[in-house]
Amino acid sequence: MLALPSQGAAEGLLTGTITSAAGAPIEGVVVSAQVAGQPITTSVYTGADGAYFFPSMDSNQYKVWAQAIGLERAEAAADLKSETLRLDFKMTETTDIIRQLSGYQVVDALPEDTTAHRRGKALFQKNCTYCHQTSTALRDRFDQHGWETIVSVMLNGFSPKNNKPLSAQQQELANYLTEMRGPGPSPMKPQVFRPDGEATLPVVYEYDVEYDGGGYSAHNGSDWRFGPASSAGGTGSMHDSAIDFDGNLWFTSTRGSTARTVARVDAKTGETKSFGVPLRDGTMARSHGIFPGSDGRIYFNASPKIAFLGGTLGIIDPEAQVVESIEAPAGVSGWLGIDGQDNIWAASGTMQEGGALRFNPKTREFTVYKSPTAGLTYGIAGDREGNGWWMGVNDDIIVRGDGKTGAVTEIKLPEKPLTEYLKAGDLAADETFGHPGLGGDQSPRRPYADLNGNHLWIPNFFGNTLLRIDTGTNDLKYFPLPYAAMNPYEAMVDSQHRVWVTFQNSDEMGRFDPDTEKWTMYSYPTKGMAQRHNHMLEKDGILQFASASGASHRVGRMVMRSAAEVQALRNQVR
Repeated sequence: MLALPSQGAAEGLLTGTITSAAGAPIEGVVVSAQVAGQPITTSVYTGADGAYFFPSMDSNQYKVWAQAIGLERAEAAADLKSETLRLDFKMTETTDIIRQLSGYQVVDALPEDTTAHRRGKALFQKNCTYCHQTSTALRDRFDQHGWETIVSVMLNGFSPKNNKPLSAQQQELANYLTEMRGPGPSPMKPQVFRPDGEATLPVVYEYDVEYDGGGYSAHNGSDWRFGPASSAGGTGSMHDSAIDFDGNLWFTSTRGSTARTVARVDAKTGETKSFGVPLRDGTMARSHGIFPGSDGRIYFNASPKIAFLGGTLGIIDPEAQVVESIEAPAGVSGWLGIDGQDNIWAASGTMQEGGALRFNPKTREFTVYKSPTAGLTYGIAGDREGNGWWMGVNDDIIVRGDGKTGAVTEIKLPEKPLTEYLKAGDLAADETFGHPGLGGDQSPRRPYADLNGNHLWIPNFFGNTLLRIDTGTNDLKYFPLPYAAMNPYEAMVDSQHRVWVTFQNSDEMGRFDPDTEKWTMYSYPTKGMAQRHNHMLEKDGILQFASASGASHRVGRMVMRSAAEVQALRNQVR
């Protein structure tokens, strides 16, 4: 049985069927339920017959709503008692779906029929998806002056670094955005995307997280009529999340605080509890990366100034809930992983000089590794033999640290095309659209090694590919993603060797089957997630994934259900 939130009250089953105005069943509709005043939202998806089945939930008064791309939102109230409650919805179609789309789905709607359109699409994709999704950028319409102002502000005020290539094309981008989302008719052709098949089986628990000063996000992306969640008002401080062995969620905080370096969300109650690593000035260290060890303890970086650089190794025992901060021979950076020998690997170094640390939880000893040429270390993982692998994100370099000899070697990734849809002649010979923020042309991000096999899996953020490296031979193989501009971020591998990938420019997680080379897309109910981290917990036959969204200030658990488990619920409510 699934370990699901419950506070011990009498439990009931909520079910129903979603149909169109004509009475046809609709697959892939997300149905969400929440008790007023509580921070937990539970969501499930309709199957091919339009039926949905919630797991057992506490008897209470619920607000229930149904949403899907291409359909108007439907709402109702449910008085759930210790019995089965059937709640059906009839949903009507809508053609105004831009605000319902995920980031890559918005890019998919942009035309590619002319050189100007392909150039504008690439300019937009490469320069407007680093901090948020493209769905956030195109949520609203603006006139020419409005788009010129927005591009100017982003270029000169908020861009992660001075993007000189974009400066030369600033007016071109503003003109393009005015054509796509200005006051006049748009050539965009948005398509309907909905989960189907296996992707309709999970149950998703999302938790609105309280700020360390109190209160919750006013626009968390749960109501698709208002488009993607907004990070305005300070909600962007949440970065990574992880699930402990009891199913509770932990997340990092990238901004200065007097109370919070990391925090824990109780999976049953939704209560948020902050934990801090004190600094000399009375504030708490910031954090970026977090990862549970095989010993059940939670490991994270605790940095004094820049959330992802120059910190200590933080450790929390979830049972005792006591925080420990360990000084390392070199600064601990904001990316962590584990190898098959139970060692914790952490990124280290500076923006210019990359490196890694291996921490043995038993002996509490560190081993220092330095990258030969690669600069900033971004993601890191350990393989089953105890070797470390880390990413030279700005240099398109993969670095390997030998766990036995300490030798460090590098693999330079071959050049890859800028985008999938640009054609020969679209760019001048000396022209580049550049990349704001961190990253080379491929920008390898957060890898994960199959601890039951010989492969390391690497999402290439700007390259928009999934890369596999044979950890024994160093052979490389690239796999394409289902769509352009998905911005893959972090990989995890389950016991069946399937690869699960988060996409920063989406509200989905993808499952890649290496045997069939096929993707299955699993949707989250929140719009504008821009998820980076991906943590998987596979325990007692239950597979679940953590989510974190700074824009919505939410964490979540996607719990995988089998077709047999859903059928058992179906039989129960007959």
